[in-house]
Amino acid sequence: MARLSTCMAAQRVLARSNAPNRAVWVEQYIDEYLKTESVSLTRALERLRRAIHYEEAERREGEDWNIARDYVRSLLHRIT
Repeated sequence: MARLSTCMAAQRVLARSNAPNRAVWVEQYIDEYLKTESVSLTRALERLRRAIHYEEAERREGEDWNIARDYVRSLLHRIT
């Protein structure tokens, strides 16, 4: 079962990556987390949104959280 900590660990690696297919991997890890989360979809997305916000606030050199942030935001807008 994919947990938030596992998903965010993968997101941290991807935030530092310049791989051409990075967006696909970001979305896949988020989707996997959402499939296995036992709470409501809205609550799981809010947890992700907050976790990404805290990671962005760290302002670590070379990290780009835009793809993950935008994907979670788009999913939240779709369900509301």
